[in-house]
Amino acid sequence: MKKKLYLFLACAAVAAMVLGGCGGKDKNNDASDGSEPDQKQEEEIVYTSEDGRPPLADDLKDLYQGAAEIYAEISLGTFDADVNTTMEKNGNTYYKVTDERFATYDDFQAYLEQYFTKDFVSSEILAEKNIQFVKGDDGALYFLGGGRGSNIFYAGHVFKLDRQTDKEIDLTATAYYSTGDSAYNGEVFYVAPENADEFSTTDYHFVMLLEDGEWKFDDFVLFY
Repeated sequence: MKKKLYLFLACAAVAAMVLGGCGGKDKNNDASDGSEPDQKQEEEIVYTSEDGRPPLADDLKDLYQGAAEIYAEISLGTFDADVNTTMEKNGNTYYKVTDERFATYDDFQAYLEQYFTKDFVSSEILAEKNIQFVKGDDGALYFLGGGRGSNIFYAGHVFKLDRQTDKEIDLTATAYYSTGDSAYNGEVFYVAPENADEFSTTDYHFVMLLEDGEWKFDDFVLFY
């Protein structure tokens, strides 16, 4: 009888140890499952346009900056040229561009294609209908000269991201212009002003496409 009692107590002790061990393991698992590192999520990066550039990553902001600078030179006609080296075409006199970045016409085209799609370059900037630039017999870049004047009423602009996919980015820029007959003489702004009703506005649309693995502008405009 005592032998049976000792055997029962021994089995009960072993069972308690096994159950206690299982309970401790479950407790550790619960602590691991609820640990903070497993549930922590990365914060979403928010880009702004308060610097006058689109609300995009820095490399795309820089792409816009470069595109805007060369597009302004084209629109305003501010290329350095040698007035003594000319060529005639279709009754127009062209002057040889002396900018060291554009030693040849092909260099100019390659420079543009850093920022704009091949289609935009060939169908807009260097299109046959656009008589602003021609390729000389010597392969150099020749410029007709002139260009439009800047908009003296321009006061600022604000960019907005409309849509972004892995192949296309659509942007809208609302440009502000002073009203009346006087030119704007305040500080250019890139955040919507509180007195917005004192300005006239125009919306401009920009499109960026992924071409050969690189983002390029397929539509562009100069605000001023």
